Amino acid sequence: MKKISSLLPALLCLMCSGAVLHAQDYTAYMKAVEQRNAAYLAERYNVDVAEAMTTAARVFNDPSLSVAYGNNQDWSLQMGQSVEAELSYGFSLGNVRRARINVARSEEDITRAAVEDWFRNLKADATLAWLSAQEARSILEVKRSSYEGMRQVAASDSLKAVLGDGSQVDARQSRIEAQALHAECLSAEADYVNALHELSLYAGGMRFRDIPDADVAVSLPALPAQELLDLALEHRADLRAAELSRTLSERNLALVKASRAPEIELNAGYSYNTEVRNEIAPAPQFHGLSVGVAVPLKFSRLNRGERLAAERSVLQAEAAYEAARQQIVSEVRQALVSWESATRVAQECSDSMLEDAANILASRRTAYLQGDSSLLDYLMAVRVYNDTAEQCISAKAGLAAAAAELVRALGL
Repeated sequence: MKKISSLLPALLCLMCSGAVLHAQDYTAYMKAVEQRNAAYLAERYNVDVAEAMTTAARVFNDPSLSVAYGNNQDWSLQMGQSVEAELSYGFSLGNVRRARINVARSEEDITRAAVEDWFRNLKADATLAWLSAQEARSILEVKRSSYEGMRQVAASDSLKAVLGDGSQVDARQSRIEAQALHAECLSAEADYVNALHELSLYAGGMRFRDIPDADVAVSLPALPAQELLDLALEHRADLRAAELSRTLSERNLALVKASRAPEIELNAGYSYNTEVRNEIAPAPQFHGLSVGVAVPLKFSRLNRGERLAAERSVLQAEAAYEAARQQIVSEVRQALVSWESATRVAQECSDSMLEDAANILASRRTAYLQGDSSLLDYLMAVRVYNDTAEQCISAKAGLAAAAAELVRALGL
């Protein structure tokens, strides 16, 4: 039967291209997530786009230049020719440019807050992926150990059966149990390899061959529940984005009001007229200057639909802010409950319980090999040890995951 240890390197050789991280710690992994994660790098460009839009909002209105040429049948009636040039510039009395800049600044602030909140979730998801990979690695080690022990027992039973010192039934059953544990080991190896692939995705394509079994240090503030809620409301970027959205809606309303203010267009013109040589109405050549003001008649102001929509958007943003606040409070409370529950579960699954299960397994194995115990007792000890080990591993990983979720909820 092929050794289990030969499968994992064969699967991992598929990841040989690109940079390789071998047994790196959690800190190096999270640094790679921050610097190499492709989705996060793409998300950060939204800030650059928002900054460019703020710069674009600073633009002034363009002036208009018009040039005209006139010929009053100069070749037939000799009434002369004319050239006119006019420069005009329009502006709003409501200072639309300032209102437009304020709107762009609010949108830029919202984008920054959204990217910060996106990175908060990315860090939490990357941490959970690391913990999941550690759990898969620990379960794989348990499966390997159980399989190796059962394989040796199956080999011993087969030898005894050939020599006539053992039961054929026990030899067949131990061989079947070894094959079953082999299948579980193969499944555990696939889970671990897939977990390493997920780490590679978060780390921007860096390849992982293995990760250490060291605990992930997730620091939690030792504060009462109410102070943790206040801390979350202070640090959560999504709540800040909701508050900035409320400011944005107010500035959009100000922009609508500014757009409804009177717009004035100033113009200045110059004209040159040639000599009129018509005998009936002769006239000398002359230069003309003109200055004017154009004020549009704002009949569109009678339609208040745009302003009403902006006012309702302000109310909607206020409701959305309150909804975001309530959502954060709920998330923190649920994360606290999950963390406290995971803490109690981890306390129940102590190292001494796992050590007792391992000692029982070793005793049952020795007793069976010496003929002082039945195969059923040994198989039961194997199952108990596997279940206990997996329970303890899951409890340990669950506690770290609950702490990571609490950190996510707090916005730290």
